[in-house]
Amino acid sequence: MNTDIRTVSVHDTLFGRVANNLEVAQLSHAVAPWFADFHDSRIAKAIADLDEPELRGEAAEYLGLEVIPVA
Repeated sequence: MNTDIRTVSVHDTLFGRVANNLEVAQLSHAVAPWFADFHDSRIAKAIADLDEPELRGEAAEYLGLEVIPVA
């Protein structure tokens, strides 16, 4: 995944949720409520990893998220 992107849209492939035109720095905060009913440390770590450019792709895949760079 490109680590220089600034704005993204996120699609939740499991539940159909969408968040458009997010600052990439807000990605973990935007999707955290989507997983509020899941009390699993691996999910919490994956959400936190969305803030790390080099971990973002793997974290998104684990969470079932499609992160799409916005032009």
